[in-house]
Amino acid sequence: MKKLLITVLILFLTSSITVFAQDSIVLKAGISKINSVPKQFFGTWQVKSTLITTDSPKNFKPSSADMWNLRRSGNVIELRNPMTGAVAEIYLNDVNNNDITFTHQEKEDNFKLTDTVKLRLNGNTFTGTNELTLTQKKIYGDQYEIVTKKAQYKIEGQKISGTSIY
Repeated sequence: MKKLLITVLILFLTSSITVFAQDSIVLKAGISKINSVPKQFFGTWQVKSTLITTDSPKNFKPSSADMWNLRRSGNVIELRNPMTGAVAEIYLNDVNNNDITFTHQEKEDNFKLTDTVKLRLNGNTFTGTNELTLTQKKIYGDQYEIVTKKAQYKIEGQKISGTSIY
């Protein structure tokens, strides 16, 4: 069961399927950052992920195909997967013209998954990376061990439609 949970957690942004698909934690971006996001960022994207490197090949898929719908609601950017129903609010780390970096975190019991996506918009396409860090606290009686597993994916996106399908 734990192995299944780990696999599901790891695939959040690369396959947008999580145990937390119905839960939404609102992470607000600073107004200046959110106002500087190019309008072409919003809309529906077909996203391909390819594993570049990992320290845990058993836990990270070599590749995946996905759909992201990115929309703005006030000071929050929401990423939805219309196919799976997964929903996540993302935190903007940096926006510099067409270069956008954002982070999403999920926490559940002894697990924490952090996705850091860095992408460059180029019209109706984007390229970039998604760095995943899975931290697990393994408890052994009255002692514990912190285990961290990492992966980096190359991501490529192709715009499917408009600014939002919602």
